[in-house]
Amino acid sequence: MGFHVREVWNHNLAEEISAMEDTLSNYPIVSVDAEFPGCLRPTPRHAGEEVRFADMKHNVDSTDLIQLGVTLSNEKGTVAAIWQFNLEFDLDRDLHAKESIRFLQAHGVDFAKLKVHGIERVQFGAAFGGLIGRRSRPLTWVTFHGLYDLAHIVKVVGRRPIPDTAADFGEMLGKGFDAVVDVKYAARYLAGGGEVGLQRLADELGVKRRGEAHTAGSDSLLTALVYSKLKKKVKHVVGQDCYVDFLYGIGGRIPRQSRRQGVVQPPSAVVVGCCHPVYHVAVPVPVNVVPVTYPHPDYYYHHRDHRNDDTRLSASCYGGGNYLAAV
Repeated sequence: MGFHVREVWNHNLAEEISAMEDTLSNYPIVSVDAEFPGCLRPTPRHAGEEVRFADMKHNVDSTDLIQLGVTLSNEKGTVAAIWQFNLEFDLDRDLHAKESIRFLQAHGVDFAKLKVHGIERVQFGAAFGGLIGRRSRPLTWVTFHGLYDLAHIVKVVGRRPIPDTAADFGEMLGKGFDAVVDVKYAARYLAGGGEVGLQRLADELGVKRRGEAHTAGSDSLLTALVYSKLKKKVKHVVGQDCYVDFLYGIGGRIPRQSRRQGVVQPPSAVVVGCCHPVYHVAVPVPVNVVPVTYPHPDYYYHHRDHRNDDTRLSASCYGGGNYLAAV
């Protein structure tokens, strides 16, 4: 099957949002990937969850989304369409990490075109947020190592800073997103999973990439295809989708209004080691995952990660204060 990425610029935003709305009713799995201008505050290796979240908030609050890739599919894994939203970004005005920009340019991101024809952020936030608000059925949002991806979506749609605590951020996600799947978190239920990058996981599952790596449209499509294959394998191993509403690298489950406050034990039929107890967001409990670590940016720029075999920008968050370039 051939896949075509629908490029969205300022001139065709309304048309493509309308097309996406028409598609959502039958294809409610929304796989997303965000490309952003690096991280201005690198997170130290072995940092605790509080520090990791604070660094994420600082980085997302200080920078702006460059591209958002969206792939719509259904429970059978059939892909309906792929969109790549190209937002306005001015290298002379907007905060960024220089090495991150060079990395994106090497993978085909045209910053001169973004400056002139990119979608104005307020306009995009209103259009995309309106689309989410008008949904006719619950949507499943799929990411890979998606903390930064979802944070950038929340920021551009809500036009407000990221909440001050992981608990408040989780509560915001619970209100805005019907269900969240982080494929990197889900991969931990497979032998050797959890510490692999998106491309290596795709290779292990026999999923072929279409398009240029580290562009939002291609990465969102690969995330959708990997998720379709991964969920079948995880369900075979552990018997249920126990990874839903967990994000890789931070503890606690995204709260839903239907869940009772306090601890809810997993069903007795659950395979040991599968689902974590469900905690109310006000009582964050670290899940049993390896903390996210961010070496110096040069590590990701000059080397391939021996654990991830992947130089994915939003996963590594490479690009740091030494590369800060802004007016």
